[in-house]
Amino acid sequence: MRGPWRAALALALHIAFFVAPIALVLGLLSIAVVTFRYDRTSGLKAAAAALVVGALFAVGLRAVLRSRVRARGVLLDRAEQPQLWRMANSIAASAEAPEPDEIRITSEPVVLVREDTALLGLRIRTRYLELGLPLLAALNVSELRAAMAREIGRLTGRNRLTVLAYRTSASVERTAAGLTGGPTKWLFNGYARAFTAVAATTAQDLELAADAVAVREAGTRTAVLALRKAVAVEIGWREYAEEYLSMATAIGHAPDVLVGFRNFMAHPARKPRLAERAKQTIAEEPRTRRRIEAMKRIKTGDREIDERPAFAVLKNPRKSVPALEDRLLVDGLDQRLPWPELAQRAGAAHVAEQAALLSSAVEQSGLPIEPSIAGVLAAIHRGQGRDLINPVLNPGLSPELIDQAAEDTLVELLGCVVVDALVCARRAHHELDWGGPPLVRLANGQPLDADRLVRPAVVDPRLIPGLHRALVNLGVPLNHARRPAAEPEPELAGIVSPVQCAGSSYDLLVTDRGLVLLPSSASTTKRLLAGTLARFREAELEQLGELAATPIGELRERSGAQWVDSRDVASARLDQDRAGWSLSLELYLDEYAVSDLDDGLVRGDEDGSSELVLRSSADGVEHGDPYRGLGELMGARMNVEEPLAAIE
Repeated sequence: MRGPWRAALALALHIAFFVAPIALVLGLLSIAVVTFRYDRTSGLKAAAAALVVGALFAVGLRAVLRSRVRARGVLLDRAEQPQLWRMANSIAASAEAPEPDEIRITSEPVVLVREDTALLGLRIRTRYLELGLPLLAALNVSELRAAMAREIGRLTGRNRLTVLAYRTSASVERTAAGLTGGPTKWLFNGYARAFTAVAATTAQDLELAADAVAVREAGTRTAVLALRKAVAVEIGWREYAEEYLSMATAIGHAPDVLVGFRNFMAHPARKPRLAERAKQTIAEEPRTRRRIEAMKRIKTGDREIDERPAFAVLKNPRKSVPALEDRLLVDGLDQRLPWPELAQRAGAAHVAEQAALLSSAVEQSGLPIEPSIAGVLAAIHRGQGRDLINPVLNPGLSPELIDQAAEDTLVELLGCVVVDALVCARRAHHELDWGGPPLVRLANGQPLDADRLVRPAVVDPRLIPGLHRALVNLGVPLNHARRPAAEPEPELAGIVSPVQCAGSSYDLLVTDRGLVLLPSSASTTKRLLAGTLARFREAELEQLGELAATPIGELRERSGAQWVDSRDVASARLDQDRAGWSLSLELYLDEYAVSDLDDGLVRGDEDGSSELVLRSSADGVEHGDPYRGLGELMGARMNVEEPLAAIE
């Protein structure tokens, strides 16, 4: 069954969701009234039962109906951006769709209509049209019109029943995902599964209708190209954020985000790669392929293509675009820098950081050498390169990977020290390249490949004298060294609360450098209430959120806090059963250990090692992704019967 009949059935089920409990309570009250005429005691009992049932339904409905869609991004006022508003309103008028109440710019690479509704989608409070800032950089005006038409077209569809069923389905799914626990979540999840099964085809029907609106507004070629481009933009935005926006945050200066992303997407080396990846992504999604084929079959006249960049629809983009970037993406950063200068500073900061890390490795290795380039070269020449770099290697590496990891890490750090020395001596600088990482350019204009320069000598220490001569010829100060890097602040992966250790309850915080155990503040009564009432579960999750927002260094200073450093872990074993899981850690707690554990938590063995055992609780909750973080932290040291995902 498809089309309006399926939508009508879904809406009938949804209305029954509200009517059934009301009818049940009214029926109980009617029984109480009738019974009261013959037996007052029984009538009062029936009335009390009706009131209890009504109160339970009221509590459940209150939890379900308070789900809201909150406004995101930056609001665009009609008076400030009249051209964009005229475009949205003209599309809505042409499609016979309702106009958006607000237009907002977000940092996500999508165009999206979001509706804040009441009664789980039956009544609309506010309708938001969200435009992703990345799309304003990557699309032209015609493609932006197609993308907006596709989203606004979802508000009209082929009939009102389908639109209402789709909106209700979206609200039900969002509410089910937002409930935190207890019987309300369990019962509503059952209803949500039934409703989405009945309304399954409404999204597809609306999608096809919305694509038809996009074709009418922008033409077939532009509508298809906009859909394909949107996939490429989503892929490209992730890479751009990882490779380029990270440079801005590293040095604390704001970049020209949209200008940079436009250059990134248009670079001759990247453009075909992104197009190929978008093509592969679409090929793996039959639903998207069917949409494109359906759009190509629609007969429509040609539309004149507006090749201007999409941000041209904004009033005075030279001022409005930087203002939007400041409010969305670069909050808390210092003054704006042009990309060439930003890349130069970020490159210099990166090699300086890596040089300090190499100095730290030399200091921790215990080798009697100076952390200068000359001292490191001498150690490699004596065959001590592996011992030198060992302190900064991941202790969870598999034995067969250690040699290659040691080689790659030493090559990277030594290469960075060489570049850092040249930068400090003003004999080299970093140069922006939209096709890849920043280039290192020597003072004579020639590029420098540090990896190609130092790797042969690291692999074969007999070549160290030749590397020494090459560095001297380049003008590298061989006495260059940085102060050892401070111990990095651990980054949180996730929290499990509570876990049991030596008869006590703890909150387990999994970081990229070790485990933190904090005495749990939740009593057994609170945990039981959290398992049955959503309000207590939400309070518990808020408490975990506060823990996650607190620096790990501060948490380690709390009374009763325990620290298990990854470097002290010899092996780990994860056992699973129906009751939960048990994690056993074999630790070497000698005079060189950096863990901080109370003696009562560990059991000593005859071979000098110690064992720490953690066990999950049946009423435990999670924040973040602690099991993935635990797997990455322990690496090859972890012995587990099943994949960690099975714990979840």
